[in-house]
Amino acid sequence: MGVIRSLKDVLAGERGDSTDEIPEGTHISNALKALSYGDVEDRWNAIRAIGELGEPFIEPLVRALSDEHWIVRRGAADALARIGYPAVPSLLKMLENVEEDVRRETERALVLIGEPAVKPLLDALIHENAQVRQRSVQTLGVMQPPEALPAMISALKDSDPLVRQEAALSLSGYADPASVEPLIELLKDEHGYVRMAAVETLCIIGEDSIDPLIHALGEGDEQLRQRASYALVAVGPPAVDRLIESMQNENPSVVRSCAWILGRIGDTKAIPPLVESMGHPERNVRREACDSLAGMGDAAVLPLARSFRDGEVPVRHCAMEALWMIGAPTVEHVSDLLTDPTPDVRRRAALLLGEIGARSALDPLSRLLGDENPSVRRIAFEAIEMIRTKNRDAHAPFVVPTGEEISERGDREQREKPSPW
Repeated sequence: MGVIRSLKDVLAGERGDSTDEIPEGTHISNALKALSYGDVEDRWNAIRAIGELGEPFIEPLVRALSDEHWIVRRGAADALARIGYPAVPSLLKMLENVEEDVRRETERALVLIGEPAVKPLLDALIHENAQVRQRSVQTLGVMQPPEALPAMISALKDSDPLVRQEAALSLSGYADPASVEPLIELLKDEHGYVRMAAVETLCIIGEDSIDPLIHALGEGDEQLRQRASYALVAVGPPAVDRLIESMQNENPSVVRSCAWILGRIGDTKAIPPLVESMGHPERNVRREACDSLAGMGDAAVLPLARSFRDGEVPVRHCAMEALWMIGAPTVEHVSDLLTDPTPDVRRRAALLLGEIGARSALDPLSRLLGDENPSVRRIAFEAIEMIRTKNRDAHAPFVVPTGEEISERGDREQREKPSPW
């Protein structure tokens, strides 16, 4: 039988019969038989027929939502949507169905019904069946009726984690600032998938979520701080300016977290405040600033080299470690420091180049073997040996010190090795 059978054929049951000669009860009986026992084409056409007859045929159409064939399920959903509000109670019952494809068409029918379905769906948010609550939240999330927002926010506290997850995801469509604080509270949820849903929606909300998330960085709960940090990383560049401002916060936990976040976002305008934070009195703040600057790579090398040369002792330590983590790209700028007029700077630069271990540092280090300062010469020599060892290169350039230089060392070489710092 062809898909494009006429309504008259479907109702009559036999091709060529006239529906004018068939009693009304027979029309209905034949349509229902076709819906129950016909092949897929018969069932699809029967749905089209009885869907036009309206409310009395809601239950057969609802049963057709469970049909094994998508085209039949889709036709039933469309027919129920045309019937409208009278079909809503039966559709809500179908949200309990365990089959995903059945629920999908059920939700689609409710969405197509639109405004008349909103109040029943809101009422269903307190249904005893968690699956009905979850699917009602999901359907409202697709529809986005403004009046549903308070109830959707309340669903973030539902006893069932899947309902909480669905509520968090559905609120992304609203992107309303009123949902930010409840979503941040959801970052404490015991279920990871619920927390990730909250993070995802906070990212979509974007700028309106930045300040509350930064505020959460100062909370006592370490896990909450971590999750708020990940959310801000996901928000990305729009959060950078506020994060930079918060680097001046009196709470070291906030400053530390901001340093970590800025490093992950990677915006180079964060380099100056991160460099400044290398002098922070809290060790953990300095640690995060160092790691974040190292993660910036080439863009951070010159500011780090300057801090390595001129900074206070804690700043020099952090800069040195960050330059070491960046590695070979720093060699040119660090090698420039080998000619600095201050012996301490030359000594520290030589030590750092040895730790980096790049062969490109061998020539400038070799020139330092004639330095007037014995401690500089010693560190340069050790750095060259370290680079040769790291590169397993017996032919690495090496300049033998002159006799005058050897004599000059004399007993001064026997002194205690000075600190390179």
